[in-house]
Amino acid sequence: MKYKITVVGLGPGSEDGLTLGALKALRQASSVVLRTEMHGITPFLKAQGIKYTSMDDIYQKGEDFDRVYELMVNRIMDMAQSGQVAVGVPGHPLIGERLTFELLRRLDVESYDIDIIPGISSADELLALIGQAGIEGLKILSAPEMTEDLINVRLATVVINMYDSLVASDVKLLLLRFYPHDLEVFISWQSRDKGLEYRAVPLYEIDRQQRYDHTTCLYIPPVEFKRLESFDMNHLKQIMEILRSPEGCPWDREQTHESLRRYLLEEAYEVIESIDRRDEDKLLEELGDVLLQVVFHSQIARERGAFDIFDVITRICQKMIERHTHIFGDAVAENAQQVVANWEDLKKREKGFVTHTQILRDIPSILPALVRSYKVQEKAALVGFDWENVEGAMQKLEEELMELKEVYKGGDEQRIREEIGDLLFAAVNVARFLKVDPELALKDTIEKFIDRFEYIEENAKRPLQDMTLEEMDELWNQAKKRFLAQKHV
Repeated sequence: MKYKITVVGLGPGSEDGLTLGALKALRQASSVVLRTEMHGITPFLKAQGIKYTSMDDIYQKGEDFDRVYELMVNRIMDMAQSGQVAVGVPGHPLIGERLTFELLRRLDVESYDIDIIPGISSADELLALIGQAGIEGLKILSAPEMTEDLINVRLATVVINMYDSLVASDVKLLLLRFYPHDLEVFISWQSRDKGLEYRAVPLYEIDRQQRYDHTTCLYIPPVEFKRLESFDMNHLKQIMEILRSPEGCPWDREQTHESLRRYLLEEAYEVIESIDRRDEDKLLEELGDVLLQVVFHSQIARERGAFDIFDVITRICQKMIERHTHIFGDAVAENAQQVVANWEDLKKREKGFVTHTQILRDIPSILPALVRSYKVQEKAALVGFDWENVEGAMQKLEEELMELKEVYKGGDEQRIREEIGDLLFAAVNVARFLKVDPELALKDTIEKFIDRFEYIEENAKRPLQDMTLEEMDELWNQAKKRFLAQKHV
């Protein structure tokens, strides 16, 4: 035997908003329970002779909303033991009504038969009253569950369940991240004698109204990006489409994947520089420049029918999910080393690599040599081709230096070049053992050299070309001591 539960939408609060189907379900049920009696329809239900109980007392018992809805579901389950129960909820049962969600989630379909009787929501009534069709799309959000991820300024939006000024304030802070502060919006509430009332207010005033209750709704019109101060990925995509259009920017229209190559490299290096300088405002700007390059390339590919930005996003999302099987799957990784091992194994299978050499050759040759050598050594170490400790790497570095000393006097340019390469490769190996990025270390040394050279030039008594090496070396040592002292202050 299945227990019968009918969730009935009571509409926004007036008898005109109660459907015949809802009224019929309420009359036929063995028992009727309302989520809350604080609803404009209750006088009408009493006049129709419909007896009901409410669950307002549960709001007083629950420590938080999770507990409140748990107690409500338990009560409804108990009531269903005695016959068909109709659960009356404000508005539409499936629009911003958490109780319906909890019933559908918690009740076993093998034991419970749940019917949904639609109702007119506060959002529906507000849209009808202000004459907004939402033909390009409509988003309905529940104020207590709103997050930044759910906001879409391109769609007309109705926010329901804005039941007090604190919730309204939270909603305002979220919306001001995306919308102009003076945007005209509509705020509404249901009164028992006048029906739905509303007023137009600027967005920044939505938490300064005299009245809030469970019927309070907010309508936000769609906004063109030219009025916005905050944007999202779709706006960047739209701007790039305009720039690449026949009516767009001549320079942007001429660009190709090949012509943009250097800009992507330049922007990436500028990101690194802003990180090194610990300049977060500059980092924000430079990350945007890198993102622009991604969108730019994606738009070019879209025009050729190859892929678009959403394909790019989808591919990286799929990759992150597939390669984090310890998070999204059944694999186990208790530390960072296991994560790396899992990642490499999955990557090898994805690319169909049979040998470990294929993995080494897969490292892009366009990378700076220090970066590429570091990555090659890392990959080789995964199969045990590595020194046991840094001492072994240090000894190899010394051996390569001795070999360079042996060959440079012979004047064999090819041998000299080869030995210098071996020496640098060995130095990278030492850096890897010491967990130092050799590329960044060399970059720091270059900057240090320039700073010390500047000190020499500024403190020289005569032009540098007229000085002896010993004189310059003396100033160099002064600079070295000075900068070292400043570093430890």
